[in-house]
Amino acid sequence: MKVFFDFDGTLTTKDSLLPFLLFVVGWPRFILKSIFILPLICRYFFNRNLRGQVKNKALLLYLSKYTPTQLEQFVTQFIDSILPRMMRPEGMAILEKHVKNGDECILVSASINLYLVPWAKQNHFTHVIATPFLGTPPLMIGQNCYGEEKVDQILKQYPQIQTENCYAYGDTIGDIPMLKLAKKGFMWSNKQQQFIEINAK
Repeated sequence: MKVFFDFDGTLTTKDSLLPFLLFVVGWPRFILKSIFILPLICRYFFNRNLRGQVKNKALLLYLSKYTPTQLEQFVTQFIDSILPRMMRPEGMAILEKHVKNGDECILVSASINLYLVPWAKQNHFTHVIATPFLGTPPLMIGQNCYGEEKVDQILKQYPQIQTENCYAYGDTIGDIPMLKLAKKGFMWSNKQQQFIEINAK
């Protein structure tokens, strides 16, 4: 059976991209450079379609000066020292259960594959569908893997999935299209502190 997991807020307790950027550049430089992205962030509050532009601009500001080798070193340190403190125990317990059952676990996230791919390899995922990190200014990312884009990418890589018995786990409205695609979709509830099934086909 195939099982699709969102990452931020599902397997973690919060978004992972901001902590990664802070880890790389540190608070002083992060705050200093944030002034250049504030106008775009303000526009984003009135137009959520700018989500990908905000992400690309942030990565351009904070990561464009680093070489691939330097970024790889940051990724290794981030995975080893920061991400373990961010993981949601309930989400990781469900992942462990599916792994033990021999299910094929696929990570589907709007976060960048720069650090998700090596993390996923350490945690028994068979595949990662995420926002591609290009790292070639001015295009730091490819298509932002959010909302319906998650479904498009899943169907592109697993065209028969709608006829298969599969599960999906998420935590926000951006995950709902993916959860509805699966035979059984589960949404994390902060109020109930557990995953709630939202559909059953």
